[in-house]
Amino acid sequence: MFEFRLIQTSRNRIRVATRQNLVNCIRMFDTTSSVLKAVAIGSIIGLALIGALVFIASRRGWMRNGYFTTAATILIVLGIFIAFQAFGSMLVVGIGGLKMDESNITILAMNGVAQLLVMLVGTVLLSLAVRQNPFAVFRLEGFHETPRLAYLMSVPIMFAAQFAGEAAASLWAKGIRLVPALYQVLDKIESASDKQMEGLVTAHGLGEFVLILLFVAMVPAFAEETLFRGFAMTNIERSGTRRSERARPFFALILSSALFAAIHLSVFKFPGLLALGLALGWMAHRTNNLFVGSLGHAANNGIIVIALYLAPGLDTGASASSLIGTADMPITDVLLMLGGSVPALLILLYVFNRVTERIEARHSSL
Repeated sequence: MFEFRLIQTSRNRIRVATRQNLVNCIRMFDTTSSVLKAVAIGSIIGLALIGALVFIASRRGWMRNGYFTTAATILIVLGIFIAFQAFGSMLVVGIGGLKMDESNITILAMNGVAQLLVMLVGTVLLSLAVRQNPFAVFRLEGFHETPRLAYLMSVPIMFAAQFAGEAAASLWAKGIRLVPALYQVLDKIESASDKQMEGLVTAHGLGEFVLILLFVAMVPAFAEETLFRGFAMTNIERSGTRRSERARPFFALILSSALFAAIHLSVFKFPGLLALGLALGWMAHRTNNLFVGSLGHAANNGIIVIALYLAPGLDTGASASSLIGTADMPITDVLLMLGGSVPALLILLYVFNRVTERIEARHSSL
């Protein structure tokens, strides 16, 4: 009798375990299916957008006033981004197919090389190939006029924009959470990406810290500023017609910032990255000097690396990547963050405008 009960108990346990495994497999299949559906929908939307841009560029022209039109600029930026991703992957695979957790410095170095060669050098060569003035396109005309205080102010402006963007991203995430199926798919994808990135940018020694600071903070800052605040923003701004002359700088600022946010392929981080892009774009517009925003951009990236180096066990999505935005943040905290960061950002921008009001090179972009 005892043996019979033992056998029955074992069978019951096996049945329960089998059912649980079956349920887990079904859930995993459902999640994988949802991810694949999201990727498929995103790909269809992306291809439709590219097709529409090609149609617009072919109808209205690829260049105007010696600069690429808006549709052409967006297509070029997308092409450069795809080329960067492909070239970076080829470099990583080419040195031995390293895994993400085995040689983070090597992977970051290859990514940095790809950014420099494709985003920076490639963009400059393209601009020179169509005989554009590099000092105008990449906003170097205001370099000699920019006061030192403008460089110093770029850092607190970026920090204020980061806090404002994180609060906006939290509100955005709360809105997405109202659609549970969409939120679960996005959360699964972005959480895995953030965890992977955190492992890459966490230093385990002073030597690694210096190299990660170089390849995560400095190289991406200069490469991305060259592409977005330099090439994209300038071409969109200067390819307009006379009727849109006054509004064109603001149109270029908003569109290039949205492009900067979208190219990072993160739905949750989009509002935060948009806030950063607007702050960087405004500083580039006011100074006509790309180095001001590059300094602030590098400082914003660097603070994440420093935080992970000093507190490697920090368990927060924001540690891996700023402006992740979390739906779990209490609404009172979100409103307090907005109430503190937005006025601070506006005050800093007002002072920045006063500091840079005598820069004559700014008017050459109009």
